[in-house]
Amino acid sequence: MVITGVALLVVAIVVVALAPRGLTRWAWTIDRPRTALVAWSAAVVVGVLGFIGGITLVVLSGRPSDDPFGVADSPTHGVHLVVAVAAVVAFVIAVRVRPGAEHAAVREAIHSGVAPRRLVDGTIVAVVEADHALACAVPGRSGGVLLSTGLTARLDEDELDAVVAHESAHLRGRHASVVAVAESIERTVPWVPGARAMARSSRVLVEFAADDAAARRVGADALARAVRAADPDSALSAVRIARLQRR
Repeated sequence: MVITGVALLVVAIVVVALAPRGLTRWAWTIDRPRTALVAWSAAVVVGVLGFIGGITLVVLSGRPSDDPFGVADSPTHGVHLVVAVAAVVAFVIAVRVRPGAEHAAVREAIHSGVAPRRLVDGTIVAVVEADHALACAVPGRSGGVLLSTGLTARLDEDELDAVVAHESAHLRGRHASVVAVAESIERTVPWVPGARAMARSSRVLVEFAADDAAARRVGADALARAVRAADPDSALSAVRIARLQRR
């Protein structure tokens, strides 16, 4: 049991140490963002389960299999175990990523009807009065796609379709949840380099994945023009445009 536990710990350490290096440096992740996101998720699962399983096997080594925690010897052992599990659950809940104030405002605008709605490429979109360019996808029953008039005024019809397709891809792919999990892990173990790398990479990879889905639907050229019009000075926008122009 000890050998198995140590082996699991070694595997977990190797994955935690090497996966971030590969997944942040390999060029293929830019061209295959969905595969990269799956690889990140697999690395996290292997790392977490390896640590938990390895530590559990090492700690329980030599204990009777029918009562490994010694609950029969002392009822307080069971209480301690329950308290420890409850503490872990409470900690996870405490560090979970909550929707920001801007998401709450978007949900309220969509749900209350303050933002007028329009049909764009078959998708109902709420449009809010604002001079700056804004496009966001907020998940949930009261969420949806919201655009600003400052953005719609800059875009041609096909470019607007491309933006809506991009935001809709975020909703279909549950990208908000993917990023939330990555950021939760970063908050839980901020001292682990892989946790920080995963959070940064996930925020970028979901944009690439949504771009690919939108490009397949409305064309890469229209989306590239929309990105340039919406956010011409961003470094991420430059990378996104370069990707789309290679398609």
